[in-house]
This record gives sequence, C-alpha cells and structure tokens, in this order.
Amino acid sequence: MKTQTIFFGSSRNNTAPLQPYQPAVNRIKVSLHQIVEDLLTGLDPLARKNNNVVINGIPRGLSFIAEENVLAYVLWNLLSTVVSEKRNECIHVYALVDDQRTMICVNDAGTYLYRSLAPEYRKLQEAAMQVGGSINLYNDEKHGHNLTFSISNTRMAV
Repeated sequence: MKTQTIFFGSSRNNTAPLQPYQPAVNRIKVSLHQIVEDLLTGLDPLARKNNNVVINGIPRGLSFIAEENVLAYVLWNLLSTVVSEKRNECIHVYALVDDQRTMICVNDAGTYLYRSLAPEYRKLQEAAMQVGGSINLYNDEKHGHNLTFSISNTRMAV
C-alpha cells in the first residue's frame, strides 16, 4: 500500500509558486461577524443534515478593510469543508486578535480535514494571500483541532 504525504505551503509538482501579496482593488470595510453570519446561514441546511451546531463567536465590532468577495471565498471554503466533514458536533468559529495578526479560528475542525482541503488548498492559500493572510491547520492539547485563517493587522482596520 502506497502512502502519500501532503505538504501544505509547498508543492512537489511543477506548478507555479504562490504569488506574493497584491493589494486588492475593491477594498471596503467588512464586518467579519456579519460575513461569517451570512455564510453560516447558507450552511445551516447542511449543518442540520449532519446534526451539527455552528456558533459564530466573532465579536460584532471586528471589521476588516478587505476585498469582500475574496474574504467570503476563503471563509466559505473553510467553513463549508468543516461543516460537511463533521457529524454530531459543536463547531465554534471565533477570532483571536493580537498586535500583529487576527486569527479566525474554526475549533474542532478534525484530524483528517486536510484530505478534504487538499484539492483546493493552493487556490485558497492564494486567495488568502490576496487579503494578506494565510491558512493553517493545527492540533494542540488545549484547543483541540483548529483550522485558522490568519490575517496581518497591518492590512486591516479594527
């Protein structure tokens, strides 16, 4: 049986390297809480079908100056992947903010989520980079499995 290792952030095939950050042309002030709420409304039928509860823990006052469509594209793909892969779970979406970055976290994303994300990961990472961010999947004892979308605070307004 052949095993395959998937490396996020690097590629073993002959595809073009990830492009550097390019400022978005249509940047507007976007309420992160509202955009997540709208996306979760669209995912509600799938969440109910999979017997999941999704909690939007993003503070109402948290806003970005970003291209709304790109931000929504990245968040939709991350949230829909988690909601479709989980069954009978409480999924918590929240934000951690410090001086350098804001991390949009999806708690309890699951150990094998990378298999679902892998086909689209490169496109998502490039889209995340358009708004000055990156995507990470990690596991730790305190927080469990987390999928994070990190955005530099130098490219946004809070």
